[in-house]
Amino acid sequence: MEVTAGKNYAETLQQQQIEVRRLVLDGLKQAKEGNAKDFNAVCDRLEKKYANAKI
Repeated sequence: MEVTAGKNYAETLQQQQIEVRRLVLDGLKQAKEGNAKDFNAVCDRLEKKYANAKI
């Protein structure tokens, strides 16, 4: 039972990390394309949103 729970936790954690990376890369792409008015504001917003997120 413990092995299964640990495996599920590891898989979930990996999926969440992939999703966060994808979101960050999407934000950087938008900034490079000029779709973000202020890159620092975008980074501040992302940091505020995810700084206290449950992992």
